[in-house]
Amino acid sequence: MIDTEVARTFDRRSTLFLTGGAILTSVLVLRMLQMQVFNYKEYTRKSENNSFRVQTTMPKRGNILSESGTVISRDTAVYRIYIIPEEAEDLNNLVDTVAKELNLREKTVTRIWRNIKKQQAFQPVLISESSDWNTLAKLAAKNIPGMHISTGFSRVYEMGPAGAQIFGYVGVPKKTVPNAPFFSTGITGLEKKFNDTLFGETGRTVLVSNAVGRITGEDKSQFIPPKPGKDIKLTIKEDVQKVLYDSLAMNRAGCGVVIDIENGNILAMASTPSFDPNVFKTDDGDEYISSLLGDVAKPFMNKTIEGLYPPGSTFKIVVALAALESGAITPTEKIFCPGYWEYGNHKYHCWEKDGHGWVDLIGALKHSCDTYFYQIALRIGIDAIKSMALKLGLNQKYMDNILINEMPGIMPDRKWKEKNIGSAWVHGDTIISGIGQGFILTNCLQLAVMMARVASNKKVVPHLMYDNKKTKFNNLGIQDKNIKLVLNGLEEVTKKGGTASGSAININGKKMGGKTGTSQVRNISKSERQSGVLTTEQLKWNLRNHGLFVGYAPTNAPKYAVCVIMEHAGGSTPAARATANIFKELLK
Repeated sequence: MIDTEVARTFDRRSTLFLTGGAILTSVLVLRMLQMQVFNYKEYTRKSENNSFRVQTTMPKRGNILSESGTVISRDTAVYRIYIIPEEAEDLNNLVDTVAKELNLREKTVTRIWRNIKKQQAFQPVLISESSDWNTLAKLAAKNIPGMHISTGFSRVYEMGPAGAQIFGYVGVPKKTVPNAPFFSTGITGLEKKFNDTLFGETGRTVLVSNAVGRITGEDKSQFIPPKPGKDIKLTIKEDVQKVLYDSLAMNRAGCGVVIDIENGNILAMASTPSFDPNVFKTDDGDEYISSLLGDVAKPFMNKTIEGLYPPGSTFKIVVALAALESGAITPTEKIFCPGYWEYGNHKYHCWEKDGHGWVDLIGALKHSCDTYFYQIALRIGIDAIKSMALKLGLNQKYMDNILINEMPGIMPDRKWKEKNIGSAWVHGDTIISGIGQGFILTNCLQLAVMMARVASNKKVVPHLMYDNKKTKFNNLGIQDKNIKLVLNGLEEVTKKGGTASGSAININGKKMGGKTGTSQVRNISKSERQSGVLTTEQLKWNLRNHGLFVGYAPTNAPKYAVCVIMEHAGGSTPAARATANIFKELLK
């Protein structure tokens, strides 16, 4: 017979047990439902991340080559140590350990912590690049959570600052690329414009990790190799490029272009002050970049195409040809220069205070007589001047598909002034246009093209990308006798009494011709004159006149054309001397 009390106790316990079991089972079912149905994607992602780590493999970037095939910019293989803060068990210990093993400077450690704080925890922070393998092996053996070692590529710029604005540099893009911690892209210059060609195609590496996130191997079945980028070849001659840069560096700021007249190849192209992109990757990189950004001389600017300058007396070449073609003057006609010319109620001064006396066309070019060109500019008018300027290559863009930020400049006329200034064109505008002042603005490349076209009487078009094809330029259509007259005048510029006589060269009988120019930045005020400031050399650097020179050589069979602009040099002498240095290299 079953005891009633025992049965009741058994029933109560059974009920509690079953109820508890049912509750626990329900909780488990609901949790499984949550994990497998509602949060399926999240937990799948976490599971995959715990098992695999997909890395984008960077390709080797293509080279930038000179005309001879010499490397200007290239990729070099490097070892790279970096940390991912969120993976570190003890971030302070991780940084201290790596700093001690690599013997890092205090400045480097400060930079590391600064980057850790400004980036998100999952983003990698570079510790060191190009470390030797023995040191890396010691660190790798420690197997510190959060520390990673990888191989990759780093960009090397063989010419340093000599043309850095043109060749450009690579850097980290504004938007991060998933699974590619050290993705780099072209930031400026040719590196940016030809990034798709140089970059190549990324690959993929799938790393296998264990439950705690440590890498245990690689899933080679999912490996996709990267495809290296293609090289690009330029018309630049590295020796000429170096001479141009060194010559420009003698002045605080400026730019220069060298053109092969026969094929339009740009043999050299440089701006100063410049910068060395190799320094960007060093511990001093941040300070270096800050100093560059604060430089009023604009080292990041490619002044050969971005800088706009009044052409000054180099523009007298345009006016002389326009006058000869129109018949407004004859080669033998002389104009008297007493040091000024009075027209209406205004006195237009010649740069030579005492004047040049009676001068013809060749003499006016040789001595750069302002009075002569004031008068012939008014005779032919702004329309004829503009037409010749366009024929000679001014106010045009040539590098639009190759370099960025090219400026076309300004070649004004009546319509331009009405639209942009809001007033009518007057005779005074034409008069000062005769000496390359007023509203006229050109860039260095355009002036080099102008010189190449005058020296050849052909429609020379500049090229920066190397091409084996033979180039044939059309004739400009200017009378040969008029071209010869102007070139005779430009030869006289470097002879005794000429404005560039001190820069004359003679390399085995080969000589140069050209035209000096002074580009006025601003007039000396009345108060400055009263205080004793009588010349632009007495002004602050950024208020002094620019100096220009356009030249060609050899004079008996023109092969090369050059334009050099020295910012705030006060006069044209430094530009003429720099041009002479370049021709010595070309003609040696």
